[in-house]
Amino acid sequence: MNAQDLHAINSLDLEPIKVKLMHEESGEGWTLARANAVEFEYRRFLFLMKKFPHEQTAPLVDVDTFWHYHILDTMKYAADCDAVFGYFLHHFPYIGLRGEDDEAAHVRVGMRMKELYEDTFGEDYVREAAPAKAAHSGVAAVSFAHSGVVGATFAHSGVVGAKVAHSGVVGAKVVHSGVVGAKIAHSGVAGVKAAHSGVAASYAHSGVIGASALQAEAAIAAAQQSSFYSERPRLSRGA
Repeated sequence: MNAQDLHAINSLDLEPIKVKLMHEESGEGWTLARANAVEFEYRRFLFLMKKFPHEQTAPLVDVDTFWHYHILDTMKYAADCDAVFGYFLHHFPYIGLRGEDDEAAHVRVGMRMKELYEDTFGEDYVREAAPAKAAHSGVAAVSFAHSGVVGATFAHSGVVGAKVAHSGVVGAKVVHSGVVGAKIAHSGVAGVKAAHSGVAASYAHSGVIGASALQAEAAIAAAQQSSFYSERPRLSRGA
């Protein structure tokens, strides 16, 4: 790690992610204080992922949730990963779900994260100042988010909370990414046949129904240039 790496992490604009997390209907309904506290820990998580790219680790549940919402802004997440890591930090959501040995591995990677965190920052992994839900993490197997790194580019994550579905998994609230329900999903590429992040098509991630690879890439490029997809929400200074 060097000063340039630290600057890249500290310079990330995570305000839109906090706006999403604070939204009652499509987010988690977090307070600004909680969003700020978890943002601080998320930046530390990215720091550890950068410093220890070959370690298998697990963040606290709230930090993992922040990571999920960052990933949901696919264009921004890809650009942010490139700025910090130079590659796309992938997400693998199944650690701990594939039998007893996997559950043991889940605990192991969570404890390894705790060790690296405390050795690096000189502070307890779980502190009283941390948000309430995050305080449930760090020791018990059920509390660790599924996260870490395989090789240099893959990270394991995917704990679904009680009230929010993450990118297509149905939970108690309406899913805002890929599931048809009472509300329209909030992502995709605009067009006559626009799909909102998850229709049954060959290029569902692009949002274009039945598009060829070149058409999908062209649609994504157009979306990246459109203010409709480049202008992100900001926090109200009175929040």
